[in-house]
Amino acid sequence: MPTVKEKLLKEIEDLPTDAQEKIYKVVHLMKEEILKPTKKKIKGKNALSDVDKFAIDTGISDLSIQHDHYLYGLPKK
Repeated sequence: MPTVKEKLLKEIEDLPTDAQEKIYKVVHLMKEEILKPTKKKIKGKNALSDVDKFAIDTGISDLSIQHDHYLYGLPKK
């Protein structure tokens, strides 16, 4: 009985070259996703260390400087 690897190789060999290239790219991406190292939580880390994960592009270039204007409607400084 053939192994999974042998079955995969047979299926891929039967494909045209351009399809083999596409299959290679998919397998490579899947391999990276499956084998990518998981981030370990470092003891003592606080929530601010992950704040960049929640960043949103608002398109407002002066938001940090003029936050009172955007939050409370005060005149711009």
